[in-house]
Amino acid sequence: MNVITPTPTGTRPANCSDAEWEARCELAAIYNALVKYRLTDTTNQWHAIRVPGEDALITHHYGWMHEEVTASNLIKVGFDRVNHNPENGNPNPSATEIGKLFFEAESEKNCIIHIHTKAIMGVSAQKDGVGPYSQAYLMIGGGDVLGYTEYEFECTDHFLNSLLDAGRGKKAVVEAWHGAFVFGANAGEAFFRSFYLDQACAVQLEVQKAAACPGIEIRTIPEAEQKRHLADMNASDWYGYEGELEWSAIRRRLDIEAPHYKS
Repeated sequence: MNVITPTPTGTRPANCSDAEWEARCELAAIYNALVKYRLTDTTNQWHAIRVPGEDALITHHYGWMHEEVTASNLIKVGFDRVNHNPENGNPNPSATEIGKLFFEAESEKNCIIHIHTKAIMGVSAQKDGVGPYSQAYLMIGGGDVLGYTEYEFECTDHFLNSLLDAGRGKKAVVEAWHGAFVFGANAGEAFFRSFYLDQACAVQLEVQKAAACPGIEIRTIPEAEQKRHLADMNASDWYGYEGELEWSAIRRRLDIEAPHYKS
């Protein structure tokens, strides 16, 4: 077992371009923001971001807590699987395999958050998946943006092919009994959809508990209403549903409460 003690503050890696450094800061912000919003799973879960203009991605050393991650101690890994920052440890193999899988296949996917909160895991075990029980369901884009795949422990060719098929053109893939892979054109969108996917699942579980109580009748959002609301949301000229406003605010909050993330 390769156990490495992370350095909370560090030095910008050699040969790190400005574009790569900003990608590192964005990804480090994701790790630390997930802590703030209680969306982590000890040292498990991984997240990755594309290095702009390169056949490479950035992720963290497997075994570190989210709050230990900083821009400088992240790891750049080429799509050829070469570790460009061995001094920072070794990535989770699934991060490099699944990150490479989607980043090579779809140019509009630039960030992946792999998340398995209790709520998401709970709903992932349900045959019908995520349902229209709340506005959070609409915030992630409704059911059409979600794909589903079966659970596998290892990244076999069969699993990777199934995962890629489930995720083509989608904003997230729910993996049965495990969690989800959430995609974004940037860090803000990936975080936004991860936050609301967890919220949609948490509300769903609460509603289903209430449904067991005598006299309580549950209302889901009718399909016609889903389409109407999603059309209104997509056409809005005063609020975007890709997380731009929220992400700027989250980065400002981190600058005050956890400024080490960008060191």
